[in-house]
Amino acid sequence: MSGSNDESELRTALTAFETSVATPVVSGELGDWADTVRKAWSEASAQIDRQIRELHPRQYEEISNADAALFQQIELLKAEDSAIEQDRDRLDRAVKRVADHVPKLEPDEAKAEPHVESLVEDAMAFVGRVRKQEVAVQTWFMEAFNRERGGGD
Repeated sequence: MSGSNDESELRTALTAFETSVATPVVSGELGDWADTVRKAWSEASAQIDRQIRELHPRQYEEISNADAALFQQIELLKAEDSAIEQDRDRLDRAVKRVADHVPKLEPDEAKAEPHVESLVEDAMAFVGRVRKQEVAVQTWFMEAFNRERGGGD
């Protein structure tokens, strides 16, 4: 499995998105900021989708094959993947809404500030959630293969 390359691509996309969102909006550059966020989000969203739809199911199957006792953990990981997908859809709508509407407010950027701040907060929380899930998946994947199962001397 090309897991580490996939994880690297996800990390890179998440970092680019996080950086674009966290970059302060310079006066007169709201439209450019919104475009940068939208582009970075497009890549991050695609990587997250790939991770959840293609890579995690294979990892869960390998975990299950290696240690069936981890069934409950796999179910929890799957539930978090579903919750992340719902959050990804919400964030996708928010990014599009901000990218489409906020630049129109550029002459009076103060009107855009609450929308930008809300997007920044939601995006940062989402990135943290995705990173936490990736750590959890990798932890349980490693545990499935390195776990002491008793029955020793």
